[in-house]
Amino acid sequence: MATDTTVISPRDQLAQRWAVLREDNPKLRIRQAANELQVSELELLLCREPEDVRPLKPEFPALLEAMENVGEVMILSRNESVVHEVTGTFKGFHTSNSGAMGLAVGQMDVRVFFRQWHFGYQVQEQVRSGLRESLQFFDAHGQAIQKIYRTDNTDAESWQTLLGQFLADGSSSPDIQPPRTPLKRADRQGLDAEALRQDWASLKDVHHFNAMLKRHSVDRLTALELVGPTYARRLDSNESEATTPEQSVLGQLLTLVRESQCPIMVFVGNPGIVQIHTGPVGRVLPSGPWLNILDPSFNLHANVSSIRQWWRVQRPSSDGPVTSLEGYDANSELVVTLFGARKPGQPESPQWQHEMRTLESRRCD
Repeated sequence: MATDTTVISPRDQLAQRWAVLREDNPKLRIRQAANELQVSELELLLCREPEDVRPLKPEFPALLEAMENVGEVMILSRNESVVHEVTGTFKGFHTSNSGAMGLAVGQMDVRVFFRQWHFGYQVQEQVRSGLRESLQFFDAHGQAIQKIYRTDNTDAESWQTLLGQFLADGSSSPDIQPPRTPLKRADRQGLDAEALRQDWASLKDVHHFNAMLKRHSVDRLTALELVGPTYARRLDSNESEATTPEQSVLGQLLTLVRESQCPIMVFVGNPGIVQIHTGPVGRVLPSGPWLNILDPSFNLHANVSSIRQWWRVQRPSSDGPVTSLEGYDANSELVVTLFGARKPGQPESPQWQHEMRTLESRRCD
């Protein structure tokens, strides 16, 4: 009697598990599915047919510099709690002399940290609206850093030219590293809170903030806890688990700035990128635990149930105080920051200061 000795590869086993999960949760997105299956997003992506997931050459700075030629695209960056999507055209992306960092301003406003960029793929997938095509970039742990989607207004010929330049030959078997270790909080016992407070008070540029944290060997959230309410005040202390997205700290702020049409800056990032949008807020809608901005060229999706702390933060600068709202997840990681819209050399908007004072009074009084 013959015995079936067929061996199912780990890739096929994972693909089968994913198929079962999709049957039960047809709307589950790939990152959520990866979390459910306890694998990286890239491992799950590579379960698809090879012709649908083709590797890119690891020439990521040159690729982003060439994106200007293709016209309109949608760029997406996210972390575990917040998704940030902007539609527009790359203009003037340039890379530092070392090649470690990249920068674009304008419609596409990004700060890129290329040392975290390890893998890239062209991805094609069938969705309800038809064939969707994107370029997707991942870190060493298989977590997505950024995705660039072709739109109906992308220049088709230029897009194909870009693919011809940057698609790699052959298939890919990436060496994906284990998950990143969680952020380690500083030992407060060895920290000098007064020295931190004095250094904070002497800041002249908000871009010097991270260097200050390094000088004091302190993580960002611990610094907020130590510096005192003049510079950092927690706003979510009266928020319960039953709070709806509209009633959350973020929901209340978005209502204020939408009603006043106060333009804001929204920063969302992960270790490989910070993506920024500047402008007023239009359509704000809740959906389950998510609070969404759904504007023509900008979408934000924030899972407010997973953002555990909200802080009003104020940093001195040569242009006057700079005030932000910062959200932190359960791992003490910064997942979203909101500022009033401003340019370097300009003072902060009085309107933004008013909205933040209103928010703080509602949350803390």
